[in-house]
Amino acid sequence: MKVIKNEAMEDVEGEVLRLQAEICKAIAHPKRLMIIYALEAGERGAGELAEELGLGLPTLSQHMRILREQGLVAARQQGRNVYYRLSDSRIIEACEMMRRLLKSWLVRLEGISQEI
Repeated sequence: MKVIKNEAMEDVEGEVLRLQAEICKAIAHPKRLMIIYALEAGERGAGELAEELGLGLPTLSQHMRILREQGLVAARQQGRNVYYRLSDSRIIEACEMMRRLLKSWLVRLEGISQEI
């Protein structure tokens, strides 16, 4: 069976791949992954989050800007405080899937290195 793709489908697929690459770039930093996992428990204030993760507020702010620009994290301001939350719980599912894959690779590589 021959599958015919039209230009509109190719454009959509190209856009999805571009967006996926942008999201992967945004989470391609250990501190940003730490932030994502910390927000799995729910909304957190910036100060609380910075303290928990051992980050200065300026550093946290830089990472949050990147995560917010990609739509991974949402923020709300209440008075002088900023509160962050994940924009979609499926972000954790995607990160966990990759984490499980990497752990299985490490186990397999460890087995290979012990054989050598």
